Amino acid sequence: TMRILLCLSLSTALWFGFPPAGATAPSQARESWRWTPLSTGSDARLRGVSAVTDRVAWASGTNGTILRTTDGGSTWARLAVPGADKLDFRDVDGVDETTAYALSIGSGELSRIYKTADAGRTWTEQFVNRDPKAFFDAMAFWDAKRGVAVSDSVDGQFVILMTTDGGASWERVPAASLPPALPNEGFFAASGTNIAVAAPNHIWVGTGAASAARVLRSSDGGRTWAVART
Repeated sequence: TMRILLCLSLSTALWFGFPPAGATAPSQARESWRWTPLSTGSDARLRGVSAVTDRVAWASGTNGTILRTTDGGSTWARLAVPGADKLDFRDVDGVDETTAYALSIGSGELSRIYKTADAGRTWTEQFVNRDPKAFFDAMAFWDAKRGVAVSDSVDGQFVILMTTDGGASWERVPAASLPPALPNEGFFAASGTNIAVAAPNHIWVGTGAASAARVLRSSDGGRTWAVART
């Protein structure tokens, strides 16, 4: 199976990696990855990236930037998200060739989630954070209809959203279902790399910015949660 990897530098560059011809085992691919710098044509600072096939990938960054390639990174199209010109999209999750979610970061209403189902031609603003103390960091998806998003803790409580209505909207996980957060415990806006999901219903989130680093986890799709020190 052909595997690809898109890697961001914290600038305007993307790198495209692929295993060498003839590699028959994962170890051979890991030892000999070839990297090619890509020109996106954008001057935005890119922070999010998601490859869904060996041809189609999404990238995101400052100034409301969402990019999409359909030819393995040779060319990139900038996609217009209405009203988002000043947003910083730190995380983009492409779940298939036409469906993607984009998360902007920041305090209060700067944290938003958008969704496209038509390859970026149109976008739906699904969520706007109304809590001035919340700061959303990352999200992850099992498929086009099921996902999770996390914010830094607020007043000793974790703030976690789960998709509802088949991916059309978001709902906060009740505080009673979550363990208490440590003072100032957050998740970091780390390009979405601090959160992972796996079938059928597993979620893991790495925390930090507090007195201890921990892993918050759920095995029932976000209904109940536990936390462990690392």
